[in-house]
Amino acid sequence: MSCPFCQLDSTKYYNEIIEETKNFRIIPGLGALTPGYILILPKKHCYSMTNFNAELMLEYQNIIHKYRKLFKSIYHKYPIIFEHGTPDPCGLCASCVIHAHTHIINHHYQNEEAIIQQLNFQKINNLTEIKKDQNYIYYQNHQGQEYITYNFEPISQIMRIFIAQDLNIKDQYDWRAFPFENNIHQTINDLKNKLK
Repeated sequence: MSCPFCQLDSTKYYNEIIEETKNFRIIPGLGALTPGYILILPKKHCYSMTNFNAELMLEYQNIIHKYRKLFKSIYHKYPIIFEHGTPDPCGLCASCVIHAHTHIINHHYQNEEAIIQQLNFQKINNLTEIKKDQNYIYYQNHQGQEYITYNFEPISQIMRIFIAQDLNIKDQYDWRAFPFENNIHQTINDLKNKLK
């Protein structure tokens, strides 16, 4: 089965590359729940960021740092960030595409503590603490605090479900059914204008 992130169909508006670095591509997120929704994709096929070597991890962290600042300058607040990770492409996890992709979203949870409790998130100090042999959800809040959970029900798009509920659009979490095309176009314009 082909990987849609390895073979980006450039004819699709939602695959427009916002920025490309040595090892990563930044594209808008299909199903952009808000204006300001992007994905960080490694060019090399990896199951999750725990597969990154030291060089990729440093570049990845620099990209996150850069886009946190960009979102703050455009949307006047820092974004939230998450990744569903798995060590097993055939196992159950919360990701729809088994190719590492990190979501950066222009959103702050109104009741973050409830989400942290419901998904059993625990604070971590850096990405090297993430276990490489378990399914996980990594989450970074707008303040930059990092969290990890291994104890969650592997429901597809689980983080998007929580975000959609928080935005009062709980029935529109599914990116397949609700692409939010206007938000995608606004994301592309906002970021490309700032990156010029």
